[in-house]
Amino acid sequence: MIGNVTVDLFAPLFLSIDRVGPFQERMEEFDFTDSDNEPCNAYLMVSKNGRGKTTVMELMAAMMNMLGRTECSSLGIEDLDRGLGRAQWDIKVTLNTDGRRETVILSLMAGVLGEETSLKFWSAEDLQTYGASAWHRLGFVRANRAARYAAVGKGNRWVSDFSALIDSGRGERLRGFESDSLTFPTLIYFSAYRNIVRLDTTERTIVEPRDWNYQPAHSFDIEGHDWRNSLDNLLVWLKWLDDGRFDDAVQAINERVFKVGDPQLDSGKRLKGVRKEPPEAIVVSGDQEHRLDRLSSGEKSLVQLYLRLGSHMTRNTIVLIDEPEVHLHRNLQYETLFELLGIAKKNYPHVSVFMATHSERLMKAFALDQVERNLIKGAYIIETSEEEARAEAISAAAAQD
Repeated sequence: MIGNVTVDLFAPLFLSIDRVGPFQERMEEFDFTDSDNEPCNAYLMVSKNGRGKTTVMELMAAMMNMLGRTECSSLGIEDLDRGLGRAQWDIKVTLNTDGRRETVILSLMAGVLGEETSLKFWSAEDLQTYGASAWHRLGFVRANRAARYAAVGKGNRWVSDFSALIDSGRGERLRGFESDSLTFPTLIYFSAYRNIVRLDTTERTIVEPRDWNYQPAHSFDIEGHDWRNSLDNLLVWLKWLDDGRFDDAVQAINERVFKVGDPQLDSGKRLKGVRKEPPEAIVVSGDQEHRLDRLSSGEKSLVQLYLRLGSHMTRNTIVLIDEPEVHLHRNLQYETLFELLGIAKKNYPHVSVFMATHSERLMKAFALDQVERNLIKGAYIIETSEEEARAEAISAAAAQD
């Protein structure tokens, strides 16, 4: 890759998982494409608790974080780092080098796999089916449980150049809120725990948020405790930058969370701005002012979701949300789902939204069979394992007796 390189597409196709988390009995393959072999930009995983939805998302976040790295001692997934787990994530990548476009299949590899081994092999015919000209592998694998990680694709020129490209982007400034000319791919993962707790520290200064600007992967869960990682600091920082992003963030929160301007759903609350002493965000409700941590559980979950998403999106973004419905009233669950699908539509085909839920209500609202412009939907129901099925059958029989 010589010259001016941009990423025109970074779209997940398949994920193969073996001996990781609940996926111990057989290899599980998630197909992120539709019947026309096009990558989905809206995807829903459905199962009961404990069946592997969270495992899939944590694994994708860990594997995305391999981009741009030349060595690795830990991926943060126990079954990969210390067990016999292995995974392969196949992604359709289109690069534009000085006007010349090239589409390849990039397989991110991790776990106990030899350098010449793969969980899914891509033949010339397969590549043609998905409009790709080559297959490349990148990642970190081990020969056995005790071995150290070795880099995959070390001698591959394309992989080396792509890794260097991603590494060159680390820390590069993002200039917009929810829209940016930066084409480096990123993944933003939200766990099911999206609470905002009160800041204990009184040491608050205007400081750049940790992991600010471009990173291949971001993971967010409970907000607070540490000033530099807090949403309050993020808003104070955006206000200090004075480049328009603060106003965009306030507008996004007021419209999406508090439904300002909606005659039926307006909550009466507003994100007003930030105060100077102490530096923190201000929410107003009637004549009352309060902090972000005094919002309801559902409101806090959505404030974090939309603020972090807007602040860290690039043109090519994979969004992972574990249980988007958590702590939300039924109507707000639907509103949130449609809002997220709207983000995927608006940024088609560059932004993909993956959600994991155990809500049948949300599954119905997702409307898998409904055709919508700029929206390619997919879904996967994680089935009960054979061992769990036997246990449930025994339990049901005992209940009848």
